[in-house]
Amino acid sequence: MAGRRRSVRRANVQYTGDMDLSVLVDRVRPLMDQEVVIGVQGNAELAMIAAVHEFGSAKMNIPARSFIGTGKKKAQAAIGKLVRAGVNEIALGNKTVESLLQEIGEVGQQRVVKNFDRIKQPGISAIYARYKKGKRLLQSDMDLRDSIVFRVRRKGG
Repeated sequence: MAGRRRSVRRANVQYTGDMDLSVLVDRVRPLMDQEVVIGVQGNAELAMIAAVHEFGSAKMNIPARSFIGTGKKKAQAAIGKLVRAGVNEIALGNKTVESLLQEIGEVGQQRVVKNFDRIKQPGISAIYARYKKGKRLLQSDMDLRDSIVFRVRRKGG
């Protein structure tokens, strides 16, 4: 059985002898207990529309137009850079875990929304094209776009 490949990047927190290691651990530990989740928040109809766009529907012959998953992938580099710098600031006591997680959520949300606005493939069906106004995909679903949110939560919760 092949193992899952993981990529690990280090934050390169520098420890000097005059720092209290227990204080450093106490500052950084809350990062292990929380996570940022990016997704769509709304009613059941909006959740169904988001799921159909994200994964497609074979029954209704609708292709997948992933905007959350691909948006998260496009945000990884920016978030990684933010995390590496933020962990150092937390270790030095210049930033709180909550503020770093908030920044991560905001950057991720912005990238997912930006990705939503740029989706062009696969094209729309001829039947739907007759009813749709404009050429941009997903734009008739502005409620869907506006429902893209992030939330900071405890891991596993």
